[in-house]
Amino acid sequence: MDITSHLFPAIKALSIITLCIIFFSRLGVGTIVGFIVAGIVLGPNTPGPIAATNIDALQSIADFGVVLFLFTLGLEMKPQQLWQMKKTIVIQGIGQVLVTSVIFSIIGTLLGITWQVGFIIGAIFSQSSTAVVMTLLQEKRQLNAPHGKNIFSNLMAQDMSVVPIMALIPILAHQQSTSGQSVIYNILLVLGFLLAIFLMARYVLPLLLKVCAFNDNKEGFSLSLFVVILFTVWLSVNAGVSETLGAFLLGMLLSTSDFRLMLEEVVSPLKKLLMGLFFLSVGMSIKPDVLLDDFGIILLWLSAVLLVKTLVFILLALIDGKEMPVAIKSGFALNQVGEFAFVLLGVATSAGMLDAHSSAVGLIIVSISMIMTPMMNRIGDVVASKYLSTIVGDKVDIAVPELVIVGLDEVGRLIAMLAERAGIKYVAFDNDYECVKRGIALGLNAHYGDILNRGIQEKAKLAEAQAAFISITSSALLKKIALKLKKYKQLDIYARTNSRIDELFLKQNGVKYAGSVYVESTLQRGRELLINFGIPEQDCMALINSVKQEINPQPMNIKS
Repeated sequence: MDITSHLFPAIKALSIITLCIIFFSRLGVGTIVGFIVAGIVLGPNTPGPIAATNIDALQSIADFGVVLFLFTLGLEMKPQQLWQMKKTIVIQGIGQVLVTSVIFSIIGTLLGITWQVGFIIGAIFSQSSTAVVMTLLQEKRQLNAPHGKNIFSNLMAQDMSVVPIMALIPILAHQQSTSGQSVIYNILLVLGFLLAIFLMARYVLPLLLKVCAFNDNKEGFSLSLFVVILFTVWLSVNAGVSETLGAFLLGMLLSTSDFRLMLEEVVSPLKKLLMGLFFLSVGMSIKPDVLLDDFGIILLWLSAVLLVKTLVFILLALIDGKEMPVAIKSGFALNQVGEFAFVLLGVATSAGMLDAHSSAVGLIIVSISMIMTPMMNRIGDVVASKYLSTIVGDKVDIAVPELVIVGLDEVGRLIAMLAERAGIKYVAFDNDYECVKRGIALGLNAHYGDILNRGIQEKAKLAEAQAAFISITSSALLKKIALKLKKYKQLDIYARTNSRIDELFLKQNGVKYAGSVYVESTLQRGRELLINFGIPEQDCMALINSVKQEINPQPMNIKS
């Protein structure tokens, strides 16, 4: 085979993918949309620069990326943590699938289709995208946020619902189960599958990994892991269980293993590559001609899906006792249709519930809803912020402060505690409601609000304050806030930075008291180290101040 004949097409394909990822990342919608759009351009349904064929094979390979993604999530989730989610899994996760299915059954009846078809359409559309949503939360580092945990519980419940839905489709289509197997047999099959997963995770794989680790056999270590993961997928398929659910259970049972961190490192590179391939294959499955011919129908059903799922998720989250911001963010993050819809649409088509054209329309609705996920997630953040502004904004009644603190992370809270104990009048703001709640719990004068908002600036009385302390982790947001507060000429601005680059930037732009946290803490630790080595206190301070003089032309003495 002449490899050079494949090089130029590969270069063109990779160039298109790279440009799409850079462009859409620059727009702030994330890499997911970039991969999907690149898939549309490269797919067989558009006159792109490369003829792509055999999308089903590509999809099968890419699906393994989702399997690895769920496996790594399982590694971070201990069994007792999943048990703690049981209430949310039942009320929100399973509840959403049932309520959405019933609503679409009613809609289907009104549109002239049978309630059975409407119910299955609702069950298919009730599935959200684990791959898209969890990737987005990971990119935004929100997996451990309250709404992130709530979203994860919902996704796990939906994965569990795939098997019953697949079993229900032939029944509602008035067909005999193709396998002819009894319900008892299927239950025993699933129980056998769970037992096999348990034995592999607790005994077989740990034994293999220990042997490989003892002999420093890195190749054997990696291959043992992938063999067990592939065997888990095979077992899942044969037991009629979602392969991603099987991978998640395997990872969860390995979450207490001594090898957990190394397992993540082994899987991570291939997982990232295949996840990109998965989103690429989603784009390739979109048929633009069907989109144009049935645009009105697609728009109508897509709007119904987004509206119904958002409202159902929010309502059930509130019933589950979640706070409104968590409910809103969860509803908007989960209102798309997920990757399992591709499988369920195929099953419904094979059972005769949907024709080929309806299935193609369904695939486009699924794909477009995935593309819209970053935008929907952003809308959810805005709506949640507006809600919080209405319930706490009017309650902010602040006396003229001497100090305004922006950011209630650990550093911001420490500054607020120092100000309180020193008798300095202060007020603290953050647009992360969780940080605000922590501050209030500590008895701090903490309020929810975005300091970039002019109304919040007026409530904070920045025009009358003496100083502002900014503690923001995001480099871009820190600079934006600092430069915005510079318009208050009387204000001394103190900024906690995470790098020397940010510190120098702020000082060059007139922020006199900018300093890197790591510099101060490192010098403080260095002072303790020198004293423990027997260096006199006075000599220690002279050495530290000389270092600070080199770093900062205006040194501040470190006091013991």
